[in-house]
Amino acid sequence: MQRVIVSFLRWILPLSVVWGLSFPLTKIITFSISPMIVSVARVAVGSIFFYLLGRGISIGIKQFINALLNFIIFLSFLNLGINFSPNPGLVAIMVYTQPVFVLLIEYFLGNRISTKGIIGVILGVIGVISSATLSFNLGLLFGIIASLSWAGGTIYYSRKLTNENLIKLNAFMTLISIPFLSALTPIDYYFNYNLFSLILLVILALLAQVMGFYFWFNGVKELGSIYASSGALLVPV
Repeated sequence: MQRVIVSFLRWILPLSVVWGLSFPLTKIITFSISPMIVSVARVAVGSIFFYLLGRGISIGIKQFINALLNFIIFLSFLNLGINFSPNPGLVAIMVYTQPVFVLLIEYFLGNRISTKGIIGVILGVIGVISSATLSFNLGLLFGIIASLSWAGGTIYYSRKLTNENLIKLNAFMTLISIPFLSALTPIDYYFNYNLFSLILLVILALLAQVMGFYFWFNGVKELGSIYASSGALLVPV
């Protein structure tokens, strides 16, 4: 239990801070720069930072699948959800139903879940369904797909890639995500250049992509997918 608490304080608590700061920053930046451009900038800055820090990348099929689930599909559908929803805040809430999907997937994969965990899943599913029923729209559906992809990516990493060099893994995942996310930039494209927004964009990339996912994957590595995902609920949205 002490090890869990230490890992939680080391990775999940700072994660909640940096991702919590990322939401208001993103809101400010998207007044000038479209969400898809923001996503491309995030992974581009991340790829440069991780590559220079790790002096290389970790390449492979498993690494690509991890990038597909955690970055490419997740960020694509998250931003599509924001674009197509009249209530972007609700899309963010849907994304943080990820712990529900992690519990469900782990259960079907044979991982034993406590009674409290099962009750939590049931309540979570009821909450998701009730929220979706109140104001269901295409953006909300995209948000749920993003959440499901993130859950799958979390479990895939915890089962397949925890022994990989995390910095080199992030370098590859961010780099390989650039062309896929760039292909979606024409969707609701706008880019009003100003120095202030560009500075905030770099800060956002360092917080959300570099620090955030470094904390996140370390948390998953030490705590496992279920504990780490439950901790992600601390992120204010």
